[in-house]
Amino acid sequence: MKNTVKWSSVALAVAMGNGLIATQAVAQGEGFVEGATATLESRTLYFNRDYRDPGQTNQNGSMSRAEEAATGFRLNFQSGYTQGPVGLGADVLALAGIKLDSSGGHNGRLNMLPTDSNGDTVAEYAEIRGAVKANIAGDTTLRYGVHLTENPVINYEDARLLPNHYFGYSIANTSIDGLFVEAGRMTDRGEMGMSSQREGAFVADEDQKVDYLGGTYEFADTLSASLYTSKAEDLWKRHFAGIAHTAELANDMSLTTDLSYYKTSDDSSAATDFDNDAASLAFTLGAGFHDLTVAYQRMSGDAGFEYFDAGIYLANSIQVLDFNAKDERSWQARYDYDFEGVGIPGLTFMTRYITGDNIDSSASARDSRWERDTDIRYTVQRGFLQGVNLVWRNATVRQHADLGGDIDENRLIASYTWNLL
Repeated sequence: MKNTVKWSSVALAVAMGNGLIATQAVAQGEGFVEGATATLESRTLYFNRDYRDPGQTNQNGSMSRAEEAATGFRLNFQSGYTQGPVGLGADVLALAGIKLDSSGGHNGRLNMLPTDSNGDTVAEYAEIRGAVKANIAGDTTLRYGVHLTENPVINYEDARLLPNHYFGYSIANTSIDGLFVEAGRMTDRGEMGMSSQREGAFVADEDQKVDYLGGTYEFADTLSASLYTSKAEDLWKRHFAGIAHTAELANDMSLTTDLSYYKTSDDSSAATDFDNDAASLAFTLGAGFHDLTVAYQRMSGDAGFEYFDAGIYLANSIQVLDFNAKDERSWQARYDYDFEGVGIPGLTFMTRYITGDNIDSSASARDSRWERDTDIRYTVQRGFLQGVNLVWRNATVRQHADLGGDIDENRLIASYTWNLL
């Protein structure tokens, strides 16, 4: 899942994404069962990509488009903690997917459904993962097992049917007011049963480890900063720094500034080079129910920016592209509107345009590309379907074939969450 400006909510996101801090610290004295929570989320996704080039191929041969539809279920159980200075608990994450449609010749390219040895998508799949955890003094949490890790250097992906996840151990602390600190080692990545179709540099290998350390400090409600460092074994060392500030202006207006910077150094014995500096700066002007964002992003170094899953907290990492090629420069203009301003609560609209150039690629005959996105969301406010979330996401990408080729994309999503406990 990619957003225009991601990192400004790091302080909240990492705490919620790991499922470790706020609610669990409160639940420490409530007991294993009394402090437990459980949710069941249903998500139905129709995903269509028109590649506009019948010469592009996958394991099934040539195809001009990819199209799949499926329903996924995610059961997330989080226990409370046993009584005492060291509270113990356990979590369970269960995932299941059911194919609705995946016609031959148009499947297998969307990383949405797993495929069998013949390249056909399976009718259904499921997996269950667990974790044990301990809470010390109400402000320190240790965890071993499944993680939905969410920070600037290692982040889980939830942009399709079901989320991937990591396996490892971590520790997090909130003993200092306003400061969230975490560290961990992830040794494996599960991806919705998609073991044969993983993308990116990180391969699920128990001998390949990702270590990270960092945190976020909130100086005030309007100012926060984050620092992270990480090491991906036999790949790279990476450091992240970010700062977000919101200034209240006259006439109920506000200006939010987001600055993100990554420094990556190669730590690989292979011929691949990961040396990269990546930075982005975004300004968002809020005026009532309107938001206008402009952003600039720049890559430099010996290579583009490689990352794990959604672990790229840069302004121009969006629905399809990340604008992260070697030496690439990109600019963004975005507009958001909340229709509550005209009496339609629950309905929101977003559109954005990003253009990138100066790409250093010996294989490509063109050093520029662009993407245009539209996102319309509605949450049913009343009646039998109250709480159902409906989303239409549209993207248009134009780039040279050596960079991935042109794409016209549509995603239709319907989801609902039941609070079981």
